[in-house]
Amino acid sequence: MEFHPYFGFLITLQETVKLLPRNGKLLFSVTIISLLLSSIFFLIFNFSSFSLMRDMLPKESLFPMTSSNSAEFATKLMGIKENFPLVLATYIAFVLSYLIISFFSTINTVSVSAMSYNFKTLTLKELTSKFVKSCPRMFITGFYTTILVAGFTFFAISLGTPLLMSSDLDILGSAILLGILAYIFYLYISVAWIMAIVVTVHEEEICGIQALGKSAEIVKGNRLNGFILNIFLNLLSLGIYLGSKMIQGQTFSGLFLVIFSCLVKILTFVIYTVFYFQCKNENGEEIELHGSTVYSKISTTHLVNDIP
Repeated sequence: MEFHPYFGFLITLQETVKLLPRNGKLLFSVTIISLLLSSIFFLIFNFSSFSLMRDMLPKESLFPMTSSNSAEFATKLMGIKENFPLVLATYIAFVLSYLIISFFSTINTVSVSAMSYNFKTLTLKELTSKFVKSCPRMFITGFYTTILVAGFTFFAISLGTPLLMSSDLDILGSAILLGILAYIFYLYISVAWIMAIVVTVHEEEICGIQALGKSAEIVKGNRLNGFILNIFLNLLSLGIYLGSKMIQGQTFSGLFLVIFSCLVKILTFVIYTVFYFQCKNENGEEIELHGSTVYSKISTTHLVNDIP
């Protein structure tokens, strides 16, 4: 498949739309379960954290009225210290819940999308087996990609922080421009990082640095298309975020953001799975899932030399 330098991403989106109905019931089930789990855990977290913070804030507001040497001060301080581990445990539980849901939606979305792209069906038993086998590899690759994202973020912030400390408007404008350019560059380099997740799920026994290296090879020559896809997905996320700000009520606004962010995440990995196969085809590789035949790119040099 030949990709146009600027409009190849439209081919990916078109293929994604065609792919969605295939194994539609299974993908729909994965989506609904992901949305339900995300919504339930958000509501539990929102209620728990709100209750704990509501209990802590009145105690904090009384500190200025209390002498630091009094027994009342010590009592209030101990009360806050008792609540703090509960708040911390709530946030940790939320993060762990998010990781579990993220693993569930990402692995299953890629698995179903890969089979759908090759016009194959996938049973619930096969999907469950794929999920269990992919989880350890997914954790390793996710660890490396998180380090890359954190490292890039720290580097960008370290460059921009000195500029933000200035009171000069021109320098502040330069800091904002630097932040925008850094984010655009992040969208460009993160194409291979996202693709590494697809490689990890789809290709067995590949994870971590090996998956990152393989993904860099796969997107070589097509990174521009991935970059434009990232822009499209981030604009979609921005629209959802702005839409959540128009909804009254913190709980409803947060729930709206969680639900549609989950949908964008699932859509992202459907799109990237399609993009993965398009890049493989562009490189002359064909892969049959579960089966039997694997076609790989053959060097034309050997074919020429073999001709008498």
